[in-house]
Amino acid sequence: MKSAHPQLWPLAGAIFILLSIPFILQLVPPNHWSGFRVEKTLSDERVWYAANRVMGYDLLIAGVVILATTIATAIYLRGNRRLANRLNLAVFILSLAVAAAHSFWALTRM
Repeated sequence: MKSAHPQLWPLAGAIFILLSIPFILQLVPPNHWSGFRVEKTLSDERVWYAANRVMGYDLLIAGVVILATTIATAIYLRGNRRLANRLNLAVFILSLAVAAAHSFWALTRM
């Protein structure tokens, strides 16, 4: 199985960071296209903004972790591209899973 090109990992981290900003700043109104779209958030505007702000911070943290990992693997694993790609993929998946789990946990407390 072929791994993602190593230069795509920092791009993924940067995209998550950029996507998080409008949600953190509460600039995205309730909609059916982007954001934390579940029944609870779509039924109450106050919950929408609170939940999406948490989701935005979770995406920001995930993006920073992904970006930091890509920099670290580029420095320390430069001779082992396969291991670097596997580590970057694992961190990518784990970061998004933790972000999603935390966002859902926070929603249950709203």
